[in-house]
Amino acid sequence: MEALLAEEWAKVEETLGFRPQLVGDAMSMREQYRALAEQTNSKSPLTPNVHVEEIVVNKNVTVRVYQQVKETEPAPVGVYFHGGGFCCGDLDSEDPFCRMLVERYCCLIVSVGYRLAPEHKSPAQIEDAIAAWDWAFGNASKFGGDLSRYFTIGQSAGGSLALAVAHLLIAQERHSEIKGVAALVPLTVHPDNVPPQHADSHQSHQECADGPVNTAHSMATFLESVEAKENDPGVFVLLSQHLNLFPPTYIAVCEIDPLRDDGILMANALQQAGVPVKLQQYHGLPHVFWAFGCPPPSGDFVGDVLAGIDFILRT
Repeated sequence: MEALLAEEWAKVEETLGFRPQLVGDAMSMREQYRALAEQTNSKSPLTPNVHVEEIVVNKNVTVRVYQQVKETEPAPVGVYFHGGGFCCGDLDSEDPFCRMLVERYCCLIVSVGYRLAPEHKSPAQIEDAIAAWDWAFGNASKFGGDLSRYFTIGQSAGGSLALAVAHLLIAQERHSEIKGVAALVPLTVHPDNVPPQHADSHQSHQECADGPVNTAHSMATFLESVEAKENDPGVFVLLSQHLNLFPPTYIAVCEIDPLRDDGILMANALQQAGVPVKLQQYHGLPHVFWAFGCPPPSGDFVGDVLAGIDFILRT
């Protein structure tokens, strides 16, 4: 695995002086995650052209709405879910990323602060995610959202929630509400419950068990903390019986990541079900490499994501 790591990532570790990994129990990881987010976010440029408003949806959910200061026409709306293994992260963790999406693409982002494990077990996270979706969809006129161009987006556990909201909307016969999904490095299947037809293609949990950022230990800790049922398609969306009804989907995966094969299997399953899919693979790079300022081959990760959003909205 070490030989596969891209030179760009090696430079990140050299600058940091260590290999970023989360260790210990879920609460210890939460503090480490917060410290890493603060360190990396401090290097992000300011975005003066973005207006931000924080709104309490209910006692469990707070959202942060991002929109361009000069936006006057109804715009696409992305309901955004942060990462952190369902145990870490908050509205601040990916604030610069949300700002950059809005500044460079004429859209609104509704970032969701949802309840975390281990204090709140599954399905608290998806309950909060769908509550945020309902609020965003129901209040489109208040902030200039275009109801025909609503999508979900998130990274890591947030990518899982982006897919899970689509699954739930379809199960509730509300699939007309969602135009697309952008899932960055998502978890899509429990490693102990991989369907037999996919078992030979699901090797990344073992191959990348001790890689940078995301490890087999951190994944196991997160899954133990959230206590999601292994066969719940509302969390592990590869198991969904509604894949043929999914909207166009953009999925990004990293080669040196335990979740690599989750994303690839999800993309393949959707394609086989007839869903338009754009799969982007980052070779030699680890989980959420972009959060550390590590450039992809294109030199512009945000640009890659915006191209993915453009794909799901235009397909």
